[in-house]
Amino acid sequence: MKHYLKIEIESNSSEIMMRVEPIYCSLDDTTINIKQDDYVPTKGDKLYFLPGVNIPRVKMKDLTIQYGIKSVRNIDDATHVFAGRNTGPKIMDHSWMYRMPTETFRKIFEGTCEHMDEYYSENVREALEYYQEDVVLFDYGTANEIRNTGNKILEAVIDEVAIKSCKSSKTIYRVNDDYKSYFPAILSLDIYDESKLLKYINGDDAVVIDSVMFEQLSEMFKSHDNDNHILAMEIMANCNYIDSLLYIEFLFKDYSSQMSNCHTKNHVNFKSLISFLGKNKNYMSTKIDDVMDSLIRKQVLSTDKIDLILERYGYEIEADGGTKYFKVKTITINEDALKTVNANYTYERIEDFIPEGVDVEIPELHGNLDDLNSGVAGVASEVEGVENDFEISDDDIETALLRIERNELKTELIELEESTGDPEEESNNNQIEETNDGDGFEWF
Repeated sequence: MKHYLKIEIESNSSEIMMRVEPIYCSLDDTTINIKQDDYVPTKGDKLYFLPGVNIPRVKMKDLTIQYGIKSVRNIDDATHVFAGRNTGPKIMDHSWMYRMPTETFRKIFEGTCEHMDEYYSENVREALEYYQEDVVLFDYGTANEIRNTGNKILEAVIDEVAIKSCKSSKTIYRVNDDYKSYFPAILSLDIYDESKLLKYINGDDAVVIDSVMFEQLSEMFKSHDNDNHILAMEIMANCNYIDSLLYIEFLFKDYSSQMSNCHTKNHVNFKSLISFLGKNKNYMSTKIDDVMDSLIRKQVLSTDKIDLILERYGYEIEADGGTKYFKVKTITINEDALKTVNANYTYERIEDFIPEGVDVEIPELHGNLDDLNSGVAGVASEVEGVENDFEISDDDIETALLRIERNELKTELIELEESTGDPEEESNNNQIEETNDGDGFEWF
């Protein structure tokens, strides 16, 4: 947030007027630095809540008793300051302004000040004397005046840079008068997101929404009785947010329209849940990727939860051909086609992910007598530290030798085939699993 000069220019064929107004604003919306660090309630903490935070007062009393913390009315007394999703829009508003390089405006002013009433020229000169910002701001009226001025003196000092400055406006963010006392001190404070406190708001003994309760709440939302919708939303608002997160998101995914049409969405308890989830009470529609975003953001994503998402919404993911988080890894064909080719078929579109920091062992292919024990079915492998009393019979040795002879025979056949002509190369892209020669042995 900085003090910028807003310039207003009016002119006619014989007169030029310039007015200047200092405004406290930001040229972007990153004025409040909200930390994403976790907050752990500690005895003696003094909490201050900025406007727009949705913390129910009754539940705050419970936190005070449980953790020995308290809220304060003076921000200077606080050890921790909290902001919410609605804090920015509450204490600030935005408007559209044009921006002109300060040096360009100085040239315009110096070239026209002699033809200006002394009252206006002195005000502008005093404002520019200590002005350090790179740009000045002006609204549509002044932009139109610069583009289409009828004053010859003003027209003579307007260059291409000035004209270019009037082509497009950009958003600026101004502090509302009621909250100017927060600035500039608030800009140097570490401010926590209210969601970091909201996860404690219902206490450790709050109900957890599991699969059984999810089905019960689903039936309540399917009901045409609005009282059932109200009760379901109250249960959601008073549950354990973290442990219930997956099923809470499922409920928003399936029944956001019922919630949007229920006045309970404006109750402070439900607004706290909305704030914790980072949703907007005016648009609660939730997609599959939104569910994943929520689980990742709250650091509770697991393979078990992914399984539950796929069990419930796998058909939807298939119909869409995948989402941001869910990709189609392999493709197969239906049972009738599988019967036609008489083989299992999978086409891999995405290669296997190799977890970082995990050693992947590549199995060794054995082709000599010393390693036969590890490759012959029915023969025990020798494991270090384990006594092996199993004896290899003559029949086992005969079977092994027979397989080696077959292997040598196959090699001879391949060499014979290569001498008579190049065999046609086969593609393994379709990854059909073909049967072997029927003797139970897999050729290497």
